[in-house]
Amino acid sequence: MNVFREMQNEIEEFFHSGRLTKAVLWLCVAFFPLYLTLACNFLSYSSGDKLYALVHEQTGSFVFGLFLVGLVFLAFACLFRRVFTAALVSAVIFTVMPLVDYFKSNILREHFLPWDLLLAKNADSFTQFLTSLVVPDAVWEVVGGTVFYLLFLFLARPVLPGKQRYRIAGTPVLLIFLYFFVGNPSIREATYEAVFGISLDEAMDQDTNYTKHGFLTAFALNFGALNMTEPQHYSKAYVEHMFEKYIPENMDAGDFQNPDVIVVLSESFWDPSVLQNVEFSKDPLENYHRIAENYPSGSMVSCTFGGGTVRPEFEILTGMTTNMLPPGNVPYQQYVFSDIFSYARFFKGLGYDALGIHTYQKTFYERERAYPLLGFDDFLGEYDMHAEHHWNSGPYITDETIAEEIIYQLEQPHETGLFLMAITMENHGLYFDKYKPFDWDIRVKSDVLSDRETNMLQNYLKGVSDSDRALGVLYDYIMAREKPTVLLWYGDHLPTLGDEFKPYTTTGTISSATAAEWNEEEKYTMFSTPYVIFSNYDTGREYRAEGQAVSPYLLSPLLCDYIAAPECLQTRFLLELFETCPVISPYYKLYSDVPEDIREECIEMHELLTYDELLGRDYLSAIQCGEE
Repeated sequence: MNVFREMQNEIEEFFHSGRLTKAVLWLCVAFFPLYLTLACNFLSYSSGDKLYALVHEQTGSFVFGLFLVGLVFLAFACLFRRVFTAALVSAVIFTVMPLVDYFKSNILREHFLPWDLLLAKNADSFTQFLTSLVVPDAVWEVVGGTVFYLLFLFLARPVLPGKQRYRIAGTPVLLIFLYFFVGNPSIREATYEAVFGISLDEAMDQDTNYTKHGFLTAFALNFGALNMTEPQHYSKAYVEHMFEKYIPENMDAGDFQNPDVIVVLSESFWDPSVLQNVEFSKDPLENYHRIAENYPSGSMVSCTFGGGTVRPEFEILTGMTTNMLPPGNVPYQQYVFSDIFSYARFFKGLGYDALGIHTYQKTFYERERAYPLLGFDDFLGEYDMHAEHHWNSGPYITDETIAEEIIYQLEQPHETGLFLMAITMENHGLYFDKYKPFDWDIRVKSDVLSDRETNMLQNYLKGVSDSDRALGVLYDYIMAREKPTVLLWYGDHLPTLGDEFKPYTTTGTISSATAAEWNEEEKYTMFSTPYVIFSNYDTGREYRAEGQAVSPYLLSPLLCDYIAAPECLQTRFLLELFETCPVISPYYKLYSDVPEDIREECIEMHELLTYDELLGRDYLSAIQCGEE
């Protein structure tokens, strides 16, 4: 300890002994924001080539990020006076954030976005994912360099000059300026393009945004996406004019038999036989394929890849579209703060009990708060279920458990019927070394896969085959029931099985690791998940969408139509949307083959419905109820 103090005193004496050494010290202080900007963007990229391209080809974007870091650093320096303390706080912020972006991109194929800060309360949920990540050595080198720079500032002990009252007053002034500079639309429009050459009108996906502008600038640009603009001509009269033809003339139940309705979101449920140049020792989806031969089934074109379960979940529950919301949106956290339409509420209106179940933390995505606002009577998490928890060598409760919980809930008395939404967890990534080899019951054979890719695929097969086994258990139980019952089972998105879209690229299933370069067939491959609907009784209806790929928000109205449920405005509109344009997915421009003007009209109508029910004044409810 004495040696350390002597070293500190010598360094401090050296830098404060003359004008030249003082100048060098303050030059080192001034360069710290520049170093931190370079380090921050590198940690997000984990690529020197991308960082070089940012500095030399998108200089304005790099300078923009430097400006943000400099403002934050100066604000903390005013507050703390000691430069080291300001540097330490700034370094923590601008090291942790890009590292979160790096980890999230590897885990979910999505970037760290401003609204992800709302997930901070669930940060512990992500720690179990990190053990499967391979962190490049260069990342550790940058982190080490940052620690060395901080150690230098600590030993040199530079102090910001000036009177205390002026310094402390500077902190809120700088932070308020930063807030308005990043979040105020007028300031953004007036300065971003004129000063930094950053166009706010240029449409791009988040991968392109973060690659082109770097982490700091891309993160700041996303603050503008938080403000949803009101649709043109939005008013009760306009909404009534656009949707009056979808108001049901009567609510006659007709052939509706009040079946129990079960919807199961199966985590990362997907058919791996889509992969080329890969063989499996047995069919991992044998139950799904057996059931799909005799009952309605097809492909759901998901609105996400590798993560973001909440978005297809929200679309299926509400019939609304997340296409108009910011990329990477979390609807429950950002927009659901009062009662809104959902199919849980629709069935509640028919006298049903409505229940949600998830074999994970019910606080995740704030489901426990949002589900009552969607009309659910209750939402059960991993510690609320009645079924015995089953485990294997993996980190999550098995899908066998959720199948048993669904059966338990179906056995309980329900006056009219039960609407149950279940969300599984066993098959969640990351997949590398997820299970012990003794749990693998399907083997992979391929000449093109690396050992790591084989390991991840082997573990994925274990999870998805367990999910398929749970589907088989529910099928056998439901088909033996007397009470009419219908079940919709679907996968929310494809799994992330490796960096750079491996093994999809390695096997030749897709041609490029750059999603923007995929052709239409490859887009369908990377966003289509299987679904199946089966019932233990004759519904009296043909299923409309047999063999047709559909967007998530169409599955619930198609299910309601199949079981002859009473009509509502939401269902009638969405069924017409299905007949016109069954796939609308702006994610890399994947649409049904219809004329552009018709497609744009469909998109406008659906976004108007979503805005009104989720963000607007809910005119549709008043119109449907005949209120003035």
